[in-house]
This record gives sequence, structure tokens and C-alpha cells, in this order.
Amino acid sequence: MKISKKLLAIILAVLMMVSMISVAVVNVSALAGDKIYCRASFTPTCYMWKKNTEENNKAWPGVAMTKVSGETDVYEYTVPADKFDMVIFSNNGSGQTTDMTYPGANKLYDMDKKTWSDYSTDPVPVITVSNEGGGFKGSVDVTVTVKDADSAYYTIDGGTQYAINGSVSLTLGANIAEGESVKLDISATNSYGTVTKSCTYKKRSTTGPATDGSTAAAIGGNYATNPDGGYGKRKTITVDGDKSDWESSMLIAQGVANDDPRVYAHWSMHEKGIDDYAMYAAWDDTNLYIMYEMANVQDIVAPGEDFPMTQGNLWIDNLPVFMYIYTGNENITHGETADGTLWATGTTLDAHADHVVAYSTNASNGPFIYTANDDGQLEPDDLVKTGAETGISIKWGNGKTLSGKLMGIPKAGTDNKRVAGDSVDATLTDFYTKGHKASMDMFYEVSIPLKNLDITAADIEANGIGIMKVSTFGTSGMDCLPYDLSMADNAAKPYSADSSTSMEKEDEDHITVPMARVGKAFTPGAVTPTTPKPTTPPVQPTDPPVQPTDPPVLPTEPEILLGDADNDGRVTIRDVSWIQRYLTGASMSVFNEKAADVDGNGKVSIRDCAWIQRALVGIATPYNIKVN
Repeated sequence: MKISKKLLAIILAVLMMVSMISVAVVNVSALAGDKIYCRASFTPTCYMWKKNTEENNKAWPGVAMTKVSGETDVYEYTVPADKFDMVIFSNNGSGQTTDMTYPGANKLYDMDKKTWSDYSTDPVPVITVSNEGGGFKGSVDVTVTVKDADSAYYTIDGGTQYAINGSVSLTLGANIAEGESVKLDISATNSYGTVTKSCTYKKRSTTGPATDGSTAAAIGGNYATNPDGGYGKRKTITVDGDKSDWESSMLIAQGVANDDPRVYAHWSMHEKGIDDYAMYAAWDDTNLYIMYEMANVQDIVAPGEDFPMTQGNLWIDNLPVFMYIYTGNENITHGETADGTLWATGTTLDAHADHVVAYSTNASNGPFIYTANDDGQLEPDDLVKTGAETGISIKWGNGKTLSGKLMGIPKAGTDNKRVAGDSVDATLTDFYTKGHKASMDMFYEVSIPLKNLDITAADIEANGIGIMKVSTFGTSGMDCLPYDLSMADNAAKPYSADSSTSMEKEDEDHITVPMARVGKAFTPGAVTPTTPKPTTPPVQPTDPPVQPTDPPVLPTEPEILLGDADNDGRVTIRDVSWIQRYLTGASMSVFNEKAADVDGNGKVSIRDCAWIQRALVGIATPYNIKVN
């Protein structure tokens, strides 16, 4: 199973590379006055030179290109001399293309698709639709705008043609039944050609699911989901790799530093960590904004292993990142595709999702927006937006956390008695007070157009949306926000392809906790906000404990197998899941509460899950947990 997953990942990567093969490029030299074009989400720079010489148009990274009038993401450069035959585009020196042969005048390079194509400056008609399709409730308002057209029209479900003069506003779907769709077709023509666009809108039920789908309670203690009832904030954020626009009130999920899978094995600290710390959210009329912070505390916990200290920034690597989003306007998915899971990561979740945003840590792969089909599956070609059409912007940087603190356990490895789940209730230390370099910590800013999630700002404020961010190391989840214990359930086991690293790189992760909410709590069945425990030790009560009034258990009662929550006579990882479901209030056919109360404190909590997990990986506990 694991081998097939890796083979599938390799095959997918090869197919993606094959799909990027561009149109044929002839090796020609540029002529002075030639125009060359680049499509990008930033202002690109163009560096040209004559092969095997030092002659260039300007010192690296070249000349900033000029935006083409009337275009939103196309830039042009006029070649200054006849001699250049090579070209590189970059974001002022970063994210550069490969060395490319000059393809000739009036060619456009797409930075997202990594392809060349012809580019014409002739003004063919431009069609803009305010909402390009997706789910809706009740009815959907759509504005169609046409530019540079001699004539234009639209039809609804293939019916009568109605003329468009500049723009037209429509209300669609009011009279169709839930589950049915309405199709809008637009056509615009001028002397240079005809452009068409089709948009399909599916009417959703006005009553959503009774629960958010999660089967375990949000992890509390030092972790938090929507702490202090915070659901983000309406505010426009400039996505530029600078945190100055963000505010502490925007926090929607709090993690713990130094809880990535490496730290639960003494032999894997040579590898860079994937360590999510905190996630923030904001929105305005146009975009959803997400900022998440990631820790790299190698300088404190394992300074002898210097690779993660010098190469720890994740934008060096092409590691997949997924944001599972639940808007309530589309088909529900739990991460499945027709043949497995998205990008063969083995990640699924109980919480409802209907969109998945995917990209890599260096932004070289994606971004993509996946929408579930009627079977709850991801990846159908007609339901995937890619590259520039997603409208997503991603920037990153280094620096101190927004809170000014970086809390965690300053130890690593089984020799330091680190076990999965130990950060839940531990007394944490601020790594900055131990001399940790804030310049090693990372953050990412992401903006996602609301129209590409089929929602508006009003939807966020009236109903809220859910989000679960999952970080991977290529083929499997390594950390997530909000945190789920599945991210470290196999941390202390070796990876099959390299026994010096963790099995978490290849295991299957089933996330059971709720998503963090943006805008508003889930209704009905809202996420119960959790708040991190104080960093100072709590005050101990001075009153004597209340003695139980129940009679003692008689020795004739059957022996209790500690940890056997599902009462099947064994202690397995299923018991951890059983306890998590119990904590959400889910209906249980069988639940042995006494066996589940591992630490004997009179209540079943997430802490009991942690004790069982320790026993399952062979770590001694103070309790008599007999693992089969």
C-alpha cells in the first residue's frame, strides 16, 4: 500500500511535467523592437543575454516589465538590441524560470502554466462575469460585463438570446428546485473574433447539515480552536510578506512549537521540521486572507544537526500544502478522489469540506482550487481551477510570531521522554526567552478570491466558513491547524524508505477534530471555542478534595482493562478514536467509561488519549495499560 502510494505520487509528478510541455520554440535571435510578454501575478523582470557570452540587457535580474494596458496580469518588454537569444523571467530575482531560448516576437510565457503561446494585441472582446459558477442558495445575482464588442448576447439554459450593451445584472435560479442547475452562456463578437463563456450554477439546500461532520472535540490545553471566541476580522490585507496588517484578534487556531513528528524520535532531528504554530484569518468584499506561522527551533532543541538550521526555510522545497475549506455552498467532501486521496497524500477528514486549496511551499506547483463533485470526490477536470485563474496570491517571510511568543517543550527525542500528545497539558517554555533566533521562524500570507469559493463577504459574516490547514512532507500530513493527534500517531516509527526519518512521511492521516471557523461559529453544532492554558502554573486549590460517595468497586466485579474504551478486550489506536468521539457527545453503542479514564481522575479527557498513545508506542506510563 505504501509503495503504491509513492509510485502514484511519482506518476502524478511525471504527468504534471508532461502536461507542461510548451508549443515548439524556434531558436532565433531577438531583433531590436521585438516585444515579449509574460503572464504573472507579480511584476516580472526580464533578463536577456547572448548565449555563451556575458552580453545582457541589464545586470541580473534584468529589467522590470510593463503591464499591458487593459490586462490585469500580462506584462511586456521591448527588446533593445538584435543580439540576444536567451531569456529568464523572475520575481525580481526569485522564483526564476529555467534558461529559455528566445522564442521570437509576440510570444507570451505563463509563469503558472510554464508554457509559451502566441500573444496578440488585437482587442478581441473581453467577457467578465462577477460569479463564474458554483453553488447557491435561494437565488444568485450575477453581473456580466462585455468590453470591446460590436455585439454581445446571453442565454439562460439555451433559451432566448438577450442583447448585452456594456453590462447586465441578472438574478438566476429563483424558480428552480434544490439540486437543479441553471446555465448562463455569453457570446461577444468584433472584427477580430468571437469570445464565449459558460457558467453553471447549482441550487443548494437552504438547510445545511446538522453537524460540521467532526467526530472528536477540538483539542484544548495548550492548543486552541477559535480561542476566546475569535473568528477573524473584516480587514483588507496586503499580501506582501509583511505581517504589519495582521492583528492578534484575527487568531483562529493556536498550535504548539516543537511538536512536529521528528521530535518524538531521537534519530530524526537531522531533517527539517514541518511545525505549524498559529493561523489567522481576515476577509473583505473581494478576498479571504489567511496567515499562518511555522516554527523552526532547531537552534534550541538540536543545534548539533545543522541542516535544518541553514536550510530550514520551506520555500526552498516543493512540499504540498492543503487548505480544506467548508463554505456550505457546494458538495461535501472528506478528501477523497476517485482513486484515493488528493495528490496521494492519504489525508482524509471527518469534518465537512467543499473546496480544497492546494499549492507547494515554494509556489512552483499550483495553486489549485478543487471543488467536490456530486459523489464528494475531488480532481474532476471541470471542477479544478489552476494557476492564474485561481486568483490566489502567496507570499512568505521570516520573523517573530505575531503574539511575540513561541511556546513549546524545549526538548526532542525519546531520550527526553517526548511522546506524541505530550504538548497538550505540559507546562510550556517561550523559546524566545531561551535565545531562539526569530529569523528562523516562517510565515505565509495567502489571499483567495471569494468568487472562486462561491461565497461573498456577507456569507462569511452571516454563516461563517470552516478551514483546516494541513502541511505535508511530500506524501503525508506532518502537522495541521487546528491540531489533530493523527499528525503524530506514527511519529516514533521509521519511514520505510529511510529509517532515519519518521513514518509520518508516508502514513495515512484521518483528521477527526473540527475545523477552525472564520466569521462565525458553525450553526447548528457550533465549534466549542477552546483557549490555551496559562503559561504560568495554575493556582492549586486549598480545599480538600471531595470524597466520592459511591460505594467502592467490589472485588467480584470483572477486572477493568485500562484504555479499552470500546470494550473489545484489546487496547489499540481505535480506543483513542473512540474516546475522541465520546468527547464530542456522539452516540456510542458501547463505551467503557471506567476503562477510558486511564489516569483515574474521575473524568474522561483528551489527556487519556495521550496516555494510551504513549503505551501503544512502547513508552512507559504511570498506569497499568496492557497493550496486546
